[in-house]
Amino acid sequence: MGKPLRPKDGDRARDLQLRDGLAFESGFVDRCARREFIQLGFAGFLVSFMYSHNALFAVVFAREGFDLHRIGLLLSLYAIPVVAVSFFSGAIAARIGILACCRLSVILLVIGFFSLRFTAGAFWPALASRFVQGAGQGLFVVSFVTYAQSRLSPTRFVYLLGLFASMMPLAQAFAPPFGAFILNSFGAQTLFLEGTIPACLGLLMTFGLRSLPKPGGERGLDFSAAWRRNRIIPLAAVFVSGTLVGFTGAYLAAALEARALPIGAFFFSSTTAMFAIRFLAMRRFGAADKRLLVGTGFVLEALSFFLVTFAGQSWLIVVAGLLFGMGYSVVYPVLSAWMSEGIAPARRAGPQALLNTLFNLGSFAMPYPETLLIAHFGYGGTAAALAVFGTVSAMVLFAMALRGR
Repeated sequence: MGKPLRPKDGDRARDLQLRDGLAFESGFVDRCARREFIQLGFAGFLVSFMYSHNALFAVVFAREGFDLHRIGLLLSLYAIPVVAVSFFSGAIAARIGILACCRLSVILLVIGFFSLRFTAGAFWPALASRFVQGAGQGLFVVSFVTYAQSRLSPTRFVYLLGLFASMMPLAQAFAPPFGAFILNSFGAQTLFLEGTIPACLGLLMTFGLRSLPKPGGERGLDFSAAWRRNRIIPLAAVFVSGTLVGFTGAYLAAALEARALPIGAFFFSSTTAMFAIRFLAMRRFGAADKRLLVGTGFVLEALSFFLVTFAGQSWLIVVAGLLFGMGYSVVYPVLSAWMSEGIAPARRAGPQALLNTLFNLGSFAMPYPETLLIAHFGYGGTAAALAVFGTVSAMVLFAMALRGR
C-alpha cells in the first residue's frame, strides 16, 4: 500500500484540480495545455515564415530563366506530394503519433526549401526539392492543427482555434516583403539560407510538448467520421478556399511586381486584418450559421480580387489585402471546426487530413490552370475569373442557408 495522503498533499491535489477547472473554463483541457498551445503556435509561425517565402518562387524561377510554362509546372506539380501525403497523413499520425508528425513535417519542409539553394537553377533538381518540401507541407497543417485542437476544451473552441490558425499565415505579413528585400539585395542563395533559420527554431519548439494517445484499432486510414452528409459542404468549400488562397501564394507577388506595386502592401494588410478579426471578433461567431460565415468570407475574398484586377495605386492594394484577410480569417477555422464537430480528439486526424487534402488540392494544383489563364488573359483577368468563382460559391452557400438545408 502507498503512503496515506498527507494534508499538504490533499491541498496540492485540490489546488491542481482547481487550476485544471479554471483552465477548462478558459478554453483549455488542463492547466498545461495553455502553454503547449502557445508554444506550438509560435513554432507554427516560425515554420510558416520559411514557407511564406514560396510567394517569391515565381519571381525566383523567372530570374533563373524559366519560361511561364515551366514556372507553372514547378508551382503546381508541388501539389502531387502535398495532396498524396495529406491524404495519408491520418494513417501516418496513427502510426507514429501526431507530435512526431509535427516534427517530421518541419524536417521535410526545411530540407526541401534549403536544397533549392543548390537546385533552383535546373528544372528537374528544383522539382525534386519541391517534392520533398511538398511532402512536409502535406503533413504540416493537419498535424499542427490536430495537436492544437487536442489542447482545447469546447468552451472557446472556434475562437482559440482561429487564433492558432492565424499564427501560420501571420508570417505572410513579414516574410514576402522581407524575403523580397533579401532576394533583391543578396540573391536567391541567401534567400534560401535566411528562410531556413526560423524554421529550425520552430522545430526546436516542438520539443517539451506532451504526446497524444494513439487511436485504438487498426492503424490505417480512418475517414469514417468524415463521410457524412453534413461534411460535404465544408469539404467543397475548403477546395474553393484553397483555390483562392493558391493564387495569392503562387502569383500575386509576381502580379504586383509586374505593375511596380509594393508586394508588402497586400500581404501585410491582409495578415493584419486576418489576425485582428480572429483576435477581436471570432469569439462572437461561434453560434452563427457556418454556411453564412464561410459565404461572407468568400464574398470578401472575391471583392479583394476584383480590386487587384483594376487597382493601379498602392492604397487600393492595401484595401484589397484588408478584404482578403477579413475573408480568410473566417473561412478556414470555421471549416476546420466544422469537420471536428462531435469527433474525439484522437480520431480527428482522418477528417482533418481529408479537409486539408482538398484545401491543398486547390492551393497547389490549381496554379497550373491559373498559369494557362495568365498566358491568355494576364494576371488581372485571372484574378477577375477567381473573383467570379468565389462569388458564385458564396451565393450557393447563402441559398443553402436560407433554405435551411
